[in-house]
Amino acid sequence: MEFLTSFYNGVSGINAMSQQLNVTANNVANANSTAFKASQANFVDVLETVMSPMVSVGHGVQLGSLSTSFTSGTLESTTRAEDMAITGSGFFQLRDSERTAADSYTRNGAFNLVQHFGTETNAYNLVSGNGQFVQGYNLAATTVPADVVDDILIKNIAPQSATTEVSVMANLEYRPALVEGVDTPLFSSWNGSSTTPLAVGTYEYTAELKIYGTDQGEATTADSSYDYLTIYFDSTANQNEKEFLVTCHPTMDHRLIAGSDTRYDSTTDRGAGALLYGILHFNINGALNDIECWQVPPNGDVAPGSANKIDLTRGEAFYSFDYNLTGDAANTTATLNFGTVAKPQVVISPATAFSSASNASPATAFSSWNSMYDSLGNQVKEGDTINFLGTTGDGTPLDYTYTVTTSQSTQDLLIALENQFACTAEIIEGKLTITDTVVGDSQLSIDAISYVSASGATPLTDPTVAQIFGSQGESFTVDSENRYIGGPLTTTSYASPSAILFQSQNGFGRGKLQDIQVDRLGNIIGRYSNGQDIKQAQLVLANFANTQGLMNKGDTIFFATTKSGESILGTAGQGSFGTVTNRALEMSNVDVGMEMATLIATQRAYQANAKSISTLDEIYDKVLQMVRA
Repeated sequence: MEFLTSFYNGVSGINAMSQQLNVTANNVANANSTAFKASQANFVDVLETVMSPMVSVGHGVQLGSLSTSFTSGTLESTTRAEDMAITGSGFFQLRDSERTAADSYTRNGAFNLVQHFGTETNAYNLVSGNGQFVQGYNLAATTVPADVVDDILIKNIAPQSATTEVSVMANLEYRPALVEGVDTPLFSSWNGSSTTPLAVGTYEYTAELKIYGTDQGEATTADSSYDYLTIYFDSTANQNEKEFLVTCHPTMDHRLIAGSDTRYDSTTDRGAGALLYGILHFNINGALNDIECWQVPPNGDVAPGSANKIDLTRGEAFYSFDYNLTGDAANTTATLNFGTVAKPQVVISPATAFSSASNASPATAFSSWNSMYDSLGNQVKEGDTINFLGTTGDGTPLDYTYTVTTSQSTQDLLIALENQFACTAEIIEGKLTITDTVVGDSQLSIDAISYVSASGATPLTDPTVAQIFGSQGESFTVDSENRYIGGPLTTTSYASPSAILFQSQNGFGRGKLQDIQVDRLGNIIGRYSNGQDIKQAQLVLANFANTQGLMNKGDTIFFATTKSGESILGTAGQGSFGTVTNRALEMSNVDVGMEMATLIATQRAYQANAKSISTLDEIYDKVLQMVRA
């Protein structure tokens, strides 16, 4: 019996080496398969027969297990935007069309975009080569929450975005001859119910740019809604002043009149198409320092002194206008920027403080109190109080008293005023200057300043009490000029001919998907024909506590098992997950040189096992011959 067992040992060796050859051949055959993971055959000996406490006989070899090497393959660049690879750990998640959730995993990122036939309109799905749906977070879809892992959706149409910001920077020619002898405002020359709303010769210069209305919904196949915004400029009867009129084509003006359901009508309303009227005020150097604006009512009569005048509310830096190109239920509002930077309201003391009795040097923010004098040479003394009665920028009444400590500098007062009035406080050329911290409408004011000495005297009872920032009870001046300062590029009024320096608007029409891009964090960005790059989705990767427990189903696809454990989900670059490379594929991790060496060793082992069988056969034949003899 033991003699025959030796035959079976050799046969088991041949079978084992045949299995090894199969694994090696499979690895070599897939040396160029995308994201293929090489396998390794692990052999174990068969249970031995114990002959004695010191002697046991083995019964050959058998295949113990097949393990998979999950080391990353090299990346190969491609020209397809849909190709992607994971550098580091993690798997792409796939859902079969017959399943309700992801149930397979791959490193093969050779994906395709296919038309989506679900509830999301105008969308593609990202699918694997065998049609399984790649999983991730959808960031632009309307039918799937952004925090739920689902089939990736990529919109093939980018929605239209309405214009909400218009910028026009121009030089508007200054020439005394252009100043009108009789002021004829542009709004009075405009007639939106006429075929020629504004006659040539009633204006000096125009700027024109395309603006876009609101999107009409994904289901519509209509083209983008847009119109051309035209801004007319003209001189007035005042020097250093230009008026402007912002218009659209009257037939495209479907604005709702404020407080009603009635719309502007180009067949009857002179004001149809006239969206905003304004006046630009320039200083003698041609710099824009103030803007006034009015709404144009349906009858076209702005009446500058009326309620049509627009005041910038607190926090507003630019004037705005309403427009409605498609009859929407609500008007769209856009701001108009002439390249200026709005300045918050500034309040300035009427008098100058000095750092010497001779009034030789105006005080500064760092002057010490014991060196502060008013214009009459009266010195500030220890214990003097200064009372500020006024209002903060948001309209809160304030009554604040400051007590002088001569060991301090005037910086101490400035800090106190900033805290009390929510402003910035400075001493500029000896004058106390406080500035609101918010642009637009402001009620910041100092209505009265008053002084009391340490002994209780006032300037009325003691003329030596210093009145450094203004006379007793006097109010501060609101700086009504220079409400705007020029930005890097701004509207001017120089003697050179009128010209557009820069113009832009932030709206855009509908766009078709042209390409996609995937960043290292797995964000899929759609690039559209309207110039917009819109983040569409983010890949959600999977990993496992024991990758060796995954079941290989072929086609570089793996399934989870009880040995692998449940999938651990995450996004690229997070925790232990690797990053994503776009326009690249992971190649096979098969080491052909190593496989060739394994093949040679397997061949030798196969030959040796075959030789053991043939040798045993010869011995067995000799034994039989002996029996016959």
